Amino acid sequence: MKCIKTALFAGILSLVFLLTVPTNPAAWAASGTLWQIPGSISVNEAGFRLEAPSNISDRAVKVSAEALDPSKLPPAEDFFVTRAVNIEMFNVDKVNLNWLAKPVRLVFSFDGIDHKRASRLNTSQPLGYFRIGYCAAGDSNWVELPSQVFWNGIKGAVEAETTRGTGRYALLWSYQPGTQLSPIARGIRLMVNNVVVQSELPPYINGGRTMVPLRVVAENLGARVEWDAAEKRIDLIRNVDKIQLWIDKQTARVKGETLLLVVPPEIKGERTFVPLRFAAEALGATVTWDDLTQTAGITR
Repeated sequence: MKCIKTALFAGILSLVFLLTVPTNPAAWAASGTLWQIPGSISVNEAGFRLEAPSNISDRAVKVSAEALDPSKLPPAEDFFVTRAVNIEMFNVDKVNLNWLAKPVRLVFSFDGIDHKRASRLNTSQPLGYFRIGYCAAGDSNWVELPSQVFWNGIKGAVEAETTRGTGRYALLWSYQPGTQLSPIARGIRLMVNNVVVQSELPPYINGGRTMVPLRVVAENLGARVEWDAAEKRIDLIRNVDKIQLWIDKQTARVKGETLLLVVPPEIKGERTFVPLRFAAEALGATVTWDDLTQTAGITR
């Protein structure tokens, strides 16, 4: 009998615990300060992420983002609202920011279920009908932002860049006749400090390593590139540090120390390509890889 009472008491305590522990508010909202260094803010419940480069304003920017219930937004006849967030941006003087000095990147994730719901179960319709939209506070009209779609067969993401600040942002599916489809992104993409870096020749994979154009990466990280044609040697110089690499050789020297590379530097289309992680980390940067968007990210 005593054991039964003990078990019953423990069960009641467990029930009280479950009823009183709050849900994680971080899943629904997020906040932070963006200014002199690249940063990001994520709202997991909305499958949303905001990525910002440095200096999006001349002063520090306070950013808050909160997931919205799409069913409670003003009806949009031409769009299906899949996910939505409300974003507020203020400077240190608490002045609302409607525009930014540099564009930020907005990312909404989606999956096959979202595709079914948005397309009204007609999944033969292309994913290019997805796009990101903006709606000012107090307005009911969505403004479509130029977007691109990423899809790996199971899950996807839609991205857009904008200099708009405070407002509501949503992952939309367009029902408008003659809608221009958002392009489906392909290939490896390179980003430095949350800014997409364009190069004449794109990155590629060799021996399981991401190879990137050396000069583009080095100069975006503040390093100088020098070429010794006689030795086929590349010198990367940043402040007092020097990094030396040789074409088709697996040895490199970093601050006087000899290191072994898994894949050597090589020349493609008159451009020198090097292993991304080695080059970035040798210059004091960190490297990330987003498999869904096939994006190699460098941050310093």
